[in-house]
Amino acid sequence: MNMKHVLIVFKKELIDMFRDKKTIISSILIPILIFPIMYGFMGFSQKRITKDVEEKGIAVAIESENKDASIVKFLESKEDLKITDVTDPDEAVKKGTVQAIIFIDKDFDEILKTNKPVPITIQYDDTNQTSMMAAQTIRQYISEFSSSVVTQRLTAKGIDTSILIPIDIQEKRTAPKGDDGIGMMIFAMIMPLMLAIYSATSVLPAATDNGAGEKERGTLEPLLTTQANRLSLLMGKYLAITVAGVIGTLASMIGLFIAQKSNPELLGKGMAIPITSILIIALASICLSLIFAAIELAISVYARSFKEAQTYLSPVTILVMIPAFAVYMMDPKNIADVYFHIPLVNIICIIKELIVGIYNPLHIAISFMWAIVYIAISIFFAKFMFDRESVIFRV
Repeated sequence: MNMKHVLIVFKKELIDMFRDKKTIISSILIPILIFPIMYGFMGFSQKRITKDVEEKGIAVAIESENKDASIVKFLESKEDLKITDVTDPDEAVKKGTVQAIIFIDKDFDEILKTNKPVPITIQYDDTNQTSMMAAQTIRQYISEFSSSVVTQRLTAKGIDTSILIPIDIQEKRTAPKGDDGIGMMIFAMIMPLMLAIYSATSVLPAATDNGAGEKERGTLEPLLTTQANRLSLLMGKYLAITVAGVIGTLASMIGLFIAQKSNPELLGKGMAIPITSILIIALASICLSLIFAAIELAISVYARSFKEAQTYLSPVTILVMIPAFAVYMMDPKNIADVYFHIPLVNIICIIKELIVGIYNPLHIAISFMWAIVYIAISIFFAKFMFDRESVIFRV
C-alpha cells in the first residue's frame, strides 16, 4: 500500500462527494434539521394541548343525583373545570364531548359524616392525552378536598394537623450542576441509539456512490489501470466514506442538541456532559463509522448497479436498530460486563455510561479493543471483495 496513492484517492473522492449538492443535503443539512423539525412539531402539539386546556378549560360531566353534595360544589368552584351535562356518558367520553366524567354517590355527604371512605369514579379515555390530563387534574382536586375534610375532622377534635406528616422528606440531587436530570436520562437513551443508526446510515450515500455508482458510470475500471494498487484504492475510498459518515453523525448530534435546547419540555431543561466524555463519545462514533464504512463499501462493490446496492444496503439499518433498541431502556449504571463484549452493543453501552458520568476504564478498554478487532475484520472483508475479479466485473 502506497500512502501517497491513498491520499490522492482520498482527496479525489472527497472532492467528488462534496461537489455533489445531493451529498451535502443528505449528509449535512438533513441530519442537522431532522431533529429540530421533528421535536419542534412534537413540542408545538404539546404546547397547543396545554394552551387549549388553559384557555378553554376542561370539559367534564358530573353524574350524581345530588347536585348539592359538598364535593359537587367544590368541583364546580374550580374555574378550569367546565361542568357539562351529557345524556350518554360513555359516548360523550369516546367522542371527546367531555374529557372525563365523575360519578358521585347521591349520599356522599351522609357517608362522609360516618368517617367512612366514599367511592368516587372517574371515567376517562386513556387513549386521549387531553382526557388523561383531565383525569389527573380531577384527582388532584379530589385529593385537595379529601385533605380539607381530614383537616376539619382533626381540628374539631383539637388535634394538630401536623400529626399527619410524621416525616419531613428532604431530597438531595446527585445530577451534575446545570443539569435537570431529565435531560441526562433522556439523552442516555436517545443519543446512543441515534449515534448507532446515523453511523450506519450516514455512510450509505458515499459507500453506494463509491462502489456501485462508479461501476455503473464506468469510472471504476480506469482507476484500476492507474499506478495505485487495489489496496491503496480501497483505503482511499474507505477513508473518504468514513469522513462522510463522521460528518453526517456529527451533524445529527448537532441537530439533536438544537432540538434539546429549543424543546426543553420534551428533552429536559439542561444537560452537562464533561469534555472528556464528549471526546470519548466522538471516538466511539468514529469507530462505528469505520466499521460500517468498510462493510457497506464491500457490499456496494459487489452490487451491479446503484439501485441494486441500495437494495442490499437498506437492511443494514434494520440490523443496526436491533441491538440498539435491545439496550435502549437499559439503566446505564447497571450494565452487565457481558454487554461490553457484544458487537455494536458495547459501543452503545459505553456512550450510555459516559453520558451519566460513569468512567469505567475496564469497560472502555474492552469496548475499544473489540472495536479495533471489528474494524480490522470489516477492512479485511472489504479487501477480500475488492480483490476479486468476479466481484469487480460482476455482470
